[in-house]
Amino acid sequence: MLKYNLNNLPFEEFRVDYIGNILNILITLLIIIAGIYLSYGKKNIDSKRSNLILAFQIVSLLSLAFVFFVQKMNLINNSSYVFNFPAKKVYVGFLFVLSNLLQIFSLIYLWGFIIGSENYFELRTLIRTAAAVVILFVFSLLYVWNVKVYDESKLIQTKYDYGFIPGAAVYSRGKPSPIFEARIRKAFELYREGRIKNILLTGGKAPGEISESESAFNYLTNLGVPRKDIVVEARSSTTSEQIKYLRNEILTLKNNNTVLIISDGFHLSRIIQIANFFKIKTIGVSSDYSMSLSKTIFYRARESVALLLFWFFAI
Repeated sequence: MLKYNLNNLPFEEFRVDYIGNILNILITLLIIIAGIYLSYGKKNIDSKRSNLILAFQIVSLLSLAFVFFVQKMNLINNSSYVFNFPAKKVYVGFLFVLSNLLQIFSLIYLWGFIIGSENYFELRTLIRTAAAVVILFVFSLLYVWNVKVYDESKLIQTKYDYGFIPGAAVYSRGKPSPIFEARIRKAFELYREGRIKNILLTGGKAPGEISESESAFNYLTNLGVPRKDIVVEARSSTTSEQIKYLRNEILTLKNNNTVLIISDGFHLSRIIQIANFFKIKTIGVSSDYSMSLSKTIFYRARESVALLLFWFFAI
């Protein structure tokens, strides 16, 4: 599996019960079944349509091959940004999405032909493909929205080795954004109560700014948290990179105990899914940050898209 290889995970860690893997397997399996049926069944697909699907499969595979070379050979500068997002992630994400859309279109095209609907067939397939994408988005949105409440009453341990704060936006002069500040204050509250031993800060920086982790570090030390109880990582630019750091640099040095993640309610669903992919035991606690309905809808919709991207591609 490409997404495991790109994240330096052995195939032995593949989980058939992980939502993203189920979706990947289901799409591929249904395309294969349709192809076998059309090859050996009574209904044959004409050469024009079979060539179209073949072309889509070739473009899909070439997109994945280019993703592999971009990642493995570092063809895109890690320090470059597109619309404040890491350029490599933008380009890799585009190629992954292109490949997957072609797979979904091919799946619906083949099964539409098998079931039988000749009138405006290509147009119908485009509409059905768009509908399939909307259904996937709604599923992800419901997953993000309808989750258990991440509050302290859900904590199963009295004390955790690490309280992990994912990075968020930093304003001018290194001031944490309100969302980020709420995460930091919740972590400080748990630290003061003795619920966590150490606070792990992650998050790099955009050009001309201090890193997210450095901003949080300054905030916590000003509140009186000893430097020895804070771990700082200042190079990551995405949530998945932060989780990989947690897996590779922290848990391997200590143990594989459950890590307490302190973030926003809308963010925790995705970050815990990322941790599950990397086989990290986590539990979440939501910050006390409250937002308007419009902001809630915006952030949860954005997280839903990001969660779909991670389910399918682990980015």
